[in-house]
Amino acid sequence: MSSETKERVLQWLTGSDTCFLIGAGCSRCAGKPLIGELTTNVLAKVDASIKTEFDGLKAAGTRPTTIEDLINYLVRYQNILQTLRDADKHAVKPAWIGDALHSIKKEIVENIADSWLDSTVHARFLQRIANRSTKAGRDIFTLNYDTLIEATLDKLRYQYVDGFRGSRLGWFDPTIFEEAPTCMPNFRIYKLHGSINWLREKTGHVRRSVVSSAADITETVLVYPSEQKYLQTQFGVYETLFGKFRARLRAPNVNNCLVTLGYSFNDEHINEAIIDAVNATGSNLTVIAFIGPDVKAIEQQTQLKEIEKRCNSRFNAYVGNSFHVGDALDATEAKILLEAELWKFEGLVDYIAGVAA
Repeated sequence: MSSETKERVLQWLTGSDTCFLIGAGCSRCAGKPLIGELTTNVLAKVDASIKTEFDGLKAAGTRPTTIEDLINYLVRYQNILQTLRDADKHAVKPAWIGDALHSIKKEIVENIADSWLDSTVHARFLQRIANRSTKAGRDIFTLNYDTLIEATLDKLRYQYVDGFRGSRLGWFDPTIFEEAPTCMPNFRIYKLHGSINWLREKTGHVRRSVVSSAADITETVLVYPSEQKYLQTQFGVYETLFGKFRARLRAPNVNNCLVTLGYSFNDEHINEAIIDAVNATGSNLTVIAFIGPDVKAIEQQTQLKEIEKRCNSRFNAYVGNSFHVGDALDATEAKILLEAELWKFEGLVDYIAGVAA
């Protein structure tokens, strides 16, 4: 790869106008399960009746059914039953749904929670992308509900905000995102799928607490991954965070760039937000995606080419070490970049951290 091209790639990854969308693939290096493994682990521990409901679900598109699909189904069913005068006439009872969701959430916590452990790979990444020349800070949107990023930022002693004020029982206050930082470097962390340490009180308010195991979940309700998060607007947590995501993608920055890492573009809510932002009036957004290979490579390539088409060639994806879409690099340079396998989070970190900050 020519030095000019490498400099261009590094500009995508470390430029002051770059923001990040991080998916489950970036937590694998720290021993966190991918969604398929998490699904298997959870179903192995919950009651057989819950697995029966899971087995009855249709797959979404080309990807296998996951535990998140089961949660979506149960929450939707729960919402429907709440509109009926006599919900007990249905085979699936309201009380059973509540118990099932609680069991699933406890198993998710058991699989993901830790004692606030940091990650050396994440530390190298955060050190390299830290914007030290301005107080503007760095925006990281994450679909993961583990706490690796926060724990690592603590270890590095980097300032960050995550939408909560306070400490052990922090409360959600989105105005904290708008406050001027007091030091550099600093980060803004937006957890679009919630977090294992977010607990919903009986009042409906969300707090950030300390959750190191399922034993920490008692009377409060864990905020869990579900498409229903976009509909839960009473207290505005998910609505606010997703609005911040849309607004950041539409920022009028001259070199506005979204880099996605560890995200396979299987969430239509996220995909549509990205596509809408690229096509917004006056948008400068360019998308650079590093994506792991899918066993259904043809369907994956077709999907990504369709997204590129809808994004007027401002969507660029480098998939495994096999193919790319988009024309940000010519074919020769793209092939060399693919061979670097930057879809592996550790590989990407080595790539950017090998250059002096």
